[in-house]
Amino acid sequence: MSTRKARVDLRRKNRSRPTPRWLMGATDLDPIARARCLMVLSVLSGEKPVTDAIGEAGISRATYYHLETRVLSAMLRALGPGAEETEDGSPQRQLAKLEQKVKLLEQGKRRAERLLLMTRRVMGPVKTRLTTSGRSPSRSSRRRKKSPAAKPGPSFSIPAPTGVGVP
Repeated sequence: MSTRKARVDLRRKNRSRPTPRWLMGATDLDPIARARCLMVLSVLSGEKPVTDAIGEAGISRATYYHLETRVLSAMLRALGPGAEETEDGSPQRQLAKLEQKVKLLEQGKRRAERLLLMTRRVMGPVKTRLTTSGRSPSRSSRRRKKSPAAKPGPSFSIPAPTGVGVP
């Protein structure tokens, strides 16, 4: 028994953890948000029961649990991977940078669409010939028979350019 008692005496005594001074004395924080944060932290730490906290705040139990869920979700998002501050600073700066990028991309898209429209106007309608399997080709696309008087040409042939409506 004496060894167990000696071990207990060597342990550090539990002490209360005071509320951080920066949270209590911060003037730049919204007072409602600060009060809600302190309320949820006091309940989660076991300092106060939920009944006392909602009585002091004058809110319903459902509202408290809704706030608690929001607080815990925000904490998880803030502590998750990728939540660190970026090189260029705050999320507002990053958002402004992304909005500028979207603006430039939309401008480029409009420019490309306008160029396509002007190209179609200059080129006119492009006719493409589609052949379906199982049907005979139309009369204009059938090969013409060579006349017997024609001299035999070279043994090679020059391929027709693709994509140009050559019959």
